[in-house]
Amino acid sequence: TKRNPLAAGLTIATVRGFLLNFGVYYAVKDAIGAPFGWSPKVSFIARFMTAFATVIAVTKDLPDIEGDKAYNISTLATKLGVSKIANGATVCLLLNYIHAILTGVLSKAGTFNVIPMVGGHAALAVMLLTRFKSLEPEKLASIKTYYKHIWDLFYLEYFLYTLI
Repeated sequence: TKRNPLAAGLTIATVRGFLLNFGVYYAVKDAIGAPFGWSPKVSFIARFMTAFATVIAVTKDLPDIEGDKAYNISTLATKLGVSKIANGATVCLLLNYIHAILTGVLSKAGTFNVIPMVGGHAALAVMLLTRFKSLEPEKLASIKTYYKHIWDLFYLEYFLYTLI
């Protein structure tokens, strides 16, 4: 919520990042009686999506910035501005993609399907940078488009996960 942004951010990152990926996977395995076995792919997606969900938690107020300013609601976006939030979010996501690419390159052979792990994340990183370059921080429509693109990348990651 806007009244407690730290709690909101932690909730978003924990639920969308960790619990949804790691927790549900292992809960289902337990429910069907499958033995516990550490999965590098589940570990990767939980780490990757927790970092991604943290970025979503930080950028969630960007589309509301005009209303927040009009009603004197203090958010990270109103305090720091669209440019700083978008720059920081893009850098964090880019580092997350670099982490994914390096994970694919440096992991033991056969752990991941290298082409989608490396190539897919490189393509999503390029998409991120291309969309970031089109951001016009003074235009609300552009801010909303930038934020929507973050969600597009979030869901594209789940598609990519089926291939890695």
